[in-house]
This record gives sequence, structure tokens and C-alpha cells, in this order.
Amino acid sequence: MVKIKVILLCLLTIPILMNVSSADAAPPENELNQYLAEIGWTRQDLQDYLDYYEIPLDDYNTVEDLKEVMGTPINSKNFQELLTKYGLTEKEFNDLMDHFGDNKSEYKFIEDLDAAVDFYVNNDEYMAEVESGLGEFGITEEEAERFFNYLAEVEEKNKNQLDQIMTNDTLWEKFANVEDPSQLSDADLDEVARILEQTIALYEVKMSFKVNGQAVTLKDLLKMEEPPAGNLSGSIYSSTSGELLIDFNIPKEYFESLEAVVEGEDMLHLGEISDDYVDHMHEEKYEDVQLK
Repeated sequence: MVKIKVILLCLLTIPILMNVSSADAAPPENELNQYLAEIGWTRQDLQDYLDYYEIPLDDYNTVEDLKEVMGTPINSKNFQELLTKYGLTEKEFNDLMDHFGDNKSEYKFIEDLDAAVDFYVNNDEYMAEVESGLGEFGITEEEAERFFNYLAEVEEKNKNQLDQIMTNDTLWEKFANVEDPSQLSDADLDEVARILEQTIALYEVKMSFKVNGQAVTLKDLLKMEEPPAGNLSGSIYSSTSGELLIDFNIPKEYFESLEAVVEGEDMLHLGEISDDYVDHMHEEKYEDVQLK
């Protein structure tokens, strides 16, 4: 998937694109409160929205200026126009949103919903392939969607963090075709474990492995010459909240090479979809601003 990284450029040029002063200002309080009442939002809702897109409220002198950036509230007419644009029935729309753990109620403005649907339509097949691969590890579609949403939040907070994965992918290439990881030197095993642990940390998650309920390290697994007798399982937790995100099993056939590790890395690369989603939403918002 091709990634287009223009966020920093967009952020630097927003004041120019909007043709507004970046000096401290803000729409009059009474006008702003009236606008929020019209769209059914609190001041915190507005602040959360602007924070997501990294748009300072102080960049706007009037509510009309702010409205141009926020967009058009969703109504039955423009929603039907959106369905027609993408050739979707309402059921197909709901199924598509659900496939990414999303729903219409999360959106206030039709332009933002349009951007999300555009992304989902173009990535639905890829998401299905990822979920199919995860299913081989006993990971449900619901767990995949929860993980996708968690990773999207990580990407939103640290926009350039997941880009470092490409560097780790390059480092990983020399081990990708190793047929018997137990034959690697101790130094090579340390490097494999280090690369994977760095990749895992970028997603703000922690992974644990167990053989028949007993904890083992990733390096210990790589050093085993034969699949362990019994059940080999793993779990992925949020490294910030400790929340359990995914439980999975590793089939014995994956244990005979580094394929299990490769598949595990692909599991984390579900984050690439969430990374692209966040970038897409921001880029579409900034493009709308430029057009206006």
C-alpha cells in the first residue's frame, strides 16, 4: 500500500490555505455557542474534533469561517447522495462500516463520512485478507476490528511513529527466508527478537507467549528445534492501559520455520491499515480546506 506523507507540509501551510490570521482570535462566544447548539455539540465535542485534525480554534475570527472547515452536517438528503456516489445500499453501507468497527453515528459532517467511506471501499478487500490470515490464529473479526481501532488511536497520537516500521521491515529482510530458526546463532536470535520487539513497541502493545499456560520468551520459542508439546498461545495487550486486545494460538505447522514470526509481524501490520486511515482522513480534510 502506497503511503503519502504530506501531513507536516499541510500543517505548516494551513494558515495560508485558510486565508485567515494565525494571531490569537476566536469566533465570538455567543455565536459559537449558538452554532454548537444547532449541531448538538458541546464545547468539548468541538475541541475534541479540532484536536483530532490539529486545527486551532484561534485561527478563526467568525463562526462562518469555522463552518467552512468543519463541513456540512449529515442529513437524509446528503446521506442518500453519498450512498449513490459509492453505489451502496444502506445495508451494504452499514456492513462496510461494521467491517472496520465503525458506524455512521461517529460522524457529524458528511465530508468526513465521505472520506471514511472512500477509504473503506478501497481497503475492504485488503482488510478481509488480513482478517482471514488472522483467523488462522483464532483471532475473530471482532478482535481484529478492536485492534484496528486501537492502532488508529496510537497513530493519531503519534503520526510518525508507525513510519519507523518500514526501517524494521528492511532489517528483517535478511531473516525472512530462514527455514530453521533454531540454527541461527545466538547473536542472530537476539537481533530477530530485538527487531520484533521494536516493531511491537511502536504499536504501543506488549506481547506474551505461553506453552501449556507457562510463560516463555520470544527468543526461547525461536531456539526450540521442535514444536512444543501441547498448546502454544499468545496475547497482545495495550502497553499504556494494560487492556487485553487479542488472544491467539500458533498452529504447529507455523512453528517449523520463521513463518510464525512473519505471520505475527503481519498481524501487527494491521496497523498499516489504521495508519493509512488516519493519514487519509487528515489529508482529505486539508484538501477540503484548500478547495475552499
